[in-house]
Amino acid sequence: MKSLKLVLLSLVVVFLLVVVLQNVPVFMEKKVFRLDLLVWKNETPPISLSLYFVGFFVVGLFISFFGGLRERLKAKNEIKNHLETIHKLEEEIKVLKTLPTQTENTPSKET
Repeated sequence: MKSLKLVLLSLVVVFLLVVVLQNVPVFMEKKVFRLDLLVWKNETPPISLSLYFVGFFVVGLFISFFGGLRERLKAKNEIKNHLETIHKLEEEIKVLKTLPTQTENTPSKET
């Protein structure tokens, strides 16, 4: 299983390298972005497209991290509660195992 993951990861890295190396002129091209609102206009200095790609990738990472943070914290607390319940039940099992066993003396039926 680990070797399959390693092979897939290697293929993805090779694919990304091929894409980037074949498109170096596109990534190095400098662009100016303009924002024209009715009351405010803004223009960025010329920046290469690769920096924009990296910037949007990092923003996407932050959005996905903080978007899933609440679910991870909720799952962490739920796991903690389940572990506490398991510990209590294990202690109860230990106590029940130490109790002497009781045998029932039922009268035999005579016919």
